Amino acid sequence: MSDYERSTTTKTLATLPHEIRAAILAKAESQQLTVPDTAVAFLTHSRKRKRGLLGRLVDRDDEHHTALVIGDKDVLVCRSAAKAGQQVLSGRLEDLSLGSRIAAETYAAAGVSPGDGMTINGFHVGKDRGSYYVGLGAPDGEKAREALEAALRRAKA
Repeated sequence: MSDYERSTTTKTLATLPHEIRAAILAKAESQQLTVPDTAVAFLTHSRKRKRGLLGRLVDRDDEHHTALVIGDKDVLVCRSAAKAGQQVLSGRLEDLSLGSRIAAETYAAAGVSPGDGMTINGFHVGKDRGSYYVGLGAPDGEKAREALEAALRRAKA
């Protein structure tokens, strides 16, 4: 079982919560990206099931939202929490990849749902490249994974 209880819903950039949409648009503008209001987006609400001492030191918020916005050429991911605020990553679809899928048996052995999330690799972090884990849940978590996989395939074709 995951440390988080998650739910993912399908949205568009225009229908994301105001503070998340504003952070994403500010990042897009700073990177000179064009992402239309109709761009498909997925919003995941994550609530921590349990919190140990380390969890309190690392993550000050018991819950947060993560928005995944898939544009024609770019992906933007925003993590938004009450205390931590909003952080946004962006990357070109042609530069990104997904971590390899793990067999359902491996997830079961770890006690984690296969739809619990995905790792997106290739975000520019300073001079380096980084990865970001996007947590997913029902009802639309698998739809988010499939939409990103399809966009990555199109960008690399």
